[in-house]
Amino acid sequence: MITEIVLVIVILILCGYLGWKEREARIERAKFINALLAKNAQEMVNLELADKTQIKTEIPKPSEFVPPENLSQEDWEKAIKQ
Repeated sequence: MITEIVLVIVILILCGYLGWKEREARIERAKFINALLAKNAQEMVNLELADKTQIKTEIPKPSEFVPPENLSQEDWEKAIKQ
């Protein structure tokens, strides 16, 4: 029982190490490709900066605006008083 737990822990550690090495290899491969594509040092810096830049897309939130013609008389009076 104890040996099985130890073996599972060792396997998990090895899987983590393998994943980390793959990630490092991908990063190095991307840097190498950028170095091959760049014509000078400034262009290489620009390519690395472009790789590090993350594009954040914001989903527009629905507007809370309700057209006046869709309001009831009571809601219209409450909105005017505020």
